[in-house]
Amino acid sequence: MWDSDNMFLNGPYAPWREQGEAFDLEIEGRLPDELNGALYRMNTSQFYRPEDPSRYHWFDGDGMVSALFLRDGRATYRNRYVETAGLKEEMELGRSIYGGFMNGSATPLPPGAFPKNPANTHVTLFDKRLLVFSVGPPHDLRPDTLETVSQCYDFGGGITGPIGPHFKIDPANGDLLTHDNMDGAVTWYRVDRHGNVLDRHSVDLGVPTFTHDYVVTPDYAIFLVSPAMVRFESMLTGRPATTWEPETLDTCRWAVLHRRTGEVTWAEASDAFAQTHFLNAYQDGTKIVIDGHRVDQFGPTQKDLESPPPGGDWNWWFKRMVATPWRWELDLATGKTKDSQLTDVLGEFPRINDQLTGLSHRYGYYATTRGAGDWFTDGLAKHDHLTGETSIQTLDGVLTSPGEPEFVPRPGATAEDDGWLLSIWWDPATDRSEVIVQEAQDFTAAPIARIKLNHRVPMGFHGSWSDAAELDAAVNTG
Repeated sequence: MWDSDNMFLNGPYAPWREQGEAFDLEIEGRLPDELNGALYRMNTSQFYRPEDPSRYHWFDGDGMVSALFLRDGRATYRNRYVETAGLKEEMELGRSIYGGFMNGSATPLPPGAFPKNPANTHVTLFDKRLLVFSVGPPHDLRPDTLETVSQCYDFGGGITGPIGPHFKIDPANGDLLTHDNMDGAVTWYRVDRHGNVLDRHSVDLGVPTFTHDYVVTPDYAIFLVSPAMVRFESMLTGRPATTWEPETLDTCRWAVLHRRTGEVTWAEASDAFAQTHFLNAYQDGTKIVIDGHRVDQFGPTQKDLESPPPGGDWNWWFKRMVATPWRWELDLATGKTKDSQLTDVLGEFPRINDQLTGLSHRYGYYATTRGAGDWFTDGLAKHDHLTGETSIQTLDGVLTSPGEPEFVPRPGATAEDDGWLLSIWWDPATDRSEVIVQEAQDFTAAPIARIKLNHRVPMGFHGSWSDAAELDAAVNTG
C-alpha cells in the first residue's frame, strides 16, 4: 500500500482505514463461561499516504483502537481511530502533513510546530475512562463506543506533560504508576484509581536517553539509561529523532528511585544495550531482579545518518534488531550487577499475569520473532523462569503474525498461570484476523476458541483486559 518496498505498509502492517462494528462473530470452539469483559488493543493504521512512504515507520502510524467485547459466550467487535489533533488537522486538508518520529521527514516541521501525537501505543480502562497512551497526554475515549472525548486527560491537572505509554498498575491498590521524560529528566508519578496524583519524584538521568519502558517493585521505580538517545531537535530538521550514540554513553547504567523517599541509587551495567520492553521486576533481599528483552543497538548511529540508508531502506536499522529475553540482577548493597540471557527464542512484547506486577513471577509470555531482516512474528512463547523451559505455540502455521498476548486470570484462580491468553493473529490466505483464546496452563494445545473477525487488524502494540464488572461500571457512569 502506497510503497511496495516498505514492509510497514504491507502484509499484517498495512493500514486498515474502515471503522465500524460487528455483532455475534463466528466462533470456532467455545468461549469459557467466566470470560466476560473487553479486550482493548492499540493498532497503528496510517490514515493518509505518508509524505514520503519510504520513510514511514510502524511507530508513526495513526492510532486505532480495536475492542472485542465478550459476554455470555458471544463476541462483538468495534474499531475506531483516535481523533488526535494532528489527524483532525490532516483530515481538514485531505492529506498527510506530518513527518515521522523514527525516520524523520524530507520536509522539516515549520517553526513553532510540534510533532503529531499519533496516540497509537497503549490503551487501558482507568478512572472509568478508556485512556490511550503514546508520546503526549493520554486521550480520553468512551469505553463502549470508542468515541474520543478529550485529547488531554491530565489527571486533574496533576500531570500536564507528555507521559510515556508504559504505565504500571499496582496490584495492591489499583494505583497507576507512570513517568515522563523531558530531555533526560524523568518524573515518576503515583496516581490513585480516581486520577489523583499522590506522589511524584524527579531524576536527572544526565542524557536524553530513550526511556520508553521501565519497571517497578513495591519500593522502587527503575529506569535504564542506555546509548539510545532522543533528539527532538533532529526531528525538527527532518532527521530521525532516535539515534544510537555510544560516543555519548559507552555503557548502560540503572537509576533506582525509591518510591517513597525519592532517593536515587545508581548501578553500572556490564555493557551497552537497549531495552525493547521489560517483563517485570521484583525484590529479593538486597537485590532487584529485572526480566525483559534487549537489543544490541536501537536506532541508527550519527555516522549512519551521514549517508543515504542502504538500498534506500530507511527501516534497515530496525530490521537488524533482534530482541532476546534477559535477566538483570542489581545488588543495592554492593552496587554490583550481573546479567544473563534466559533463552535463545527470540521475541518481543513480553507480558505476565498482571496481578504479579512488581512481585516475584514464574511465567512470562511473548510473541516470537523470526530474526533479523524479517520482523514478522510467527508464534507465542511461554517461558518458565523456574525450570528455564520455553514452550512455543505456532498454531501449526495456519495463522501467523500474532500481537502481544494478554493474560486473563480465571476468577478464583490460585495458580499463577491459571487463566487464558488472548491474542490477535493474521490469516494471510484471507487477509483477516482472528482472536485466539488459549488455556495458559495447556499452552501448546490447540486453542479453545478462535474468534473470526471480518477484516484484518493491523499489527499493533499493547492493550489490556477489563472484566465485565469494571466495564459496566465505566459505561454506566460515563
